[in-house]
Amino acid sequence: MLGLLLGAGFSCVLNKDEIATDPSLTLRFSADTVFFDTIFSEIPSISKRLRVYNDHSQAVSIASIALASANSPYYLTVNGARGQRFANTRILANDSILLIIEANLSPRDSTSPYVVEDQIHFVTNGNQQEVAVFSWGQDANYLKDSVLTCNAVWQAGKPYVIYNSILIDSLCTLTVGPGVRIFSHPGATIYIKGALRIEGSAEDRVLLMNDRFDGNYPHYPGQWGGLVFLEGSKNNRIKFADIRNARVGIWLGTPDDDNEPDLVLENTIIENMSEVALLAFTSDLTMTNCLLHNSGQFVFAGLAGGNYRLQHNTLANYSFGFFKTQPVVAVTDRLELADGSVLQAPVNLELKNNIVWGISNDELILLNEAREPFTLEMLNNLLKTTEAGYEDFGNIINQDPLFIGPEEGNYQPDSLSPAIDAGADLGILFDLRQQPRQPPADIGAYERQQ
Repeated sequence: MLGLLLGAGFSCVLNKDEIATDPSLTLRFSADTVFFDTIFSEIPSISKRLRVYNDHSQAVSIASIALASANSPYYLTVNGARGQRFANTRILANDSILLIIEANLSPRDSTSPYVVEDQIHFVTNGNQQEVAVFSWGQDANYLKDSVLTCNAVWQAGKPYVIYNSILIDSLCTLTVGPGVRIFSHPGATIYIKGALRIEGSAEDRVLLMNDRFDGNYPHYPGQWGGLVFLEGSKNNRIKFADIRNARVGIWLGTPDDDNEPDLVLENTIIENMSEVALLAFTSDLTMTNCLLHNSGQFVFAGLAGGNYRLQHNTLANYSFGFFKTQPVVAVTDRLELADGSVLQAPVNLELKNNIVWGISNDELILLNEAREPFTLEMLNNLLKTTEAGYEDFGNIINQDPLFIGPEEGNYQPDSLSPAIDAGADLGILFDLRQQPRQPPADIGAYERQQ
């Protein structure tokens, strides 16, 4: 009896290993299309996965796994081997194998994205099945560890992709025209010792962000270094730009002996920074009609003194995606460095028609620790604070600004927002989107349109 049972069990094992020859048997796939988001030409892509299932009680032998195109830009990895065609690939009964798909696109001298399609053909017992492979290709201008040509001009068309870092040298200017797209690889940083002039427009904003677009990567903070303005840099201007997903969006470290703005920032959105949206040290900044939001630390910090003029900005932090550790806005006359040395300088701070809001009780911190001269001019701001003294100067204290959808990046005021018609007349005729302001103006970067 025992011999019969053992024999039956052995027979079942043999059946599972036996190769099925029925032409009606089909494979099952984890997806019917393998989709890559935008891939830059000449740069190997990320890999995608496709699981191939044999749901049957016998093993199957896939006679052929092959890309349909003879000159396909896609590559497969099957059972550890990389190529474009594979023969006699076995899948055991009720088992599966994993295919890895990669792409390496050739440039097409195109300024616009282009479609790159292919198919993976599976032939099993004479039965053919297909899985589509699809991606968007994009040619680009590539820069790596570069000191830019003096007085370079970047125009819309092919995007600019930065590896490691680039430098705008002293006495040189980089001018970035409307509609330019700048994508940075992880760790890449743009250093400015000369001058940066980003000249976007309401219709053609300039984009600076990370270079990976699949999954949730378009929204992950901390993927590149940001813009770093070094000592000696001056005459910088950024208007109508979107800066996303860096560690520090703008690092402004330009101390000098005058109060002329080292950076004029207008109609710009800085969002989703792992550390700080805008961090300034003893510098001179004018910022108008800007939205800064969602940072792991400060949204705006002016440390160790400086001259800061902020008008019609929305500075907010709801800590989407991470736990914030600092107030939305901090300005101090003193900063102690890691080596124990101290930087300190006078502060001149102008806050007019700004929204400073977040999830903490005190989102505006002003510190005069070094007893340097600290000049504060405030007018008609909406503030989240426990400082009773800020109730003067026409400020609105601790009233929810009622943004339409901050979780989606929409910081325009709802129809019931206390910011509507509560601003002072500063002579600023248009808002962040270049929509007209109707007196009395709304507080913040956006004017609600009737």
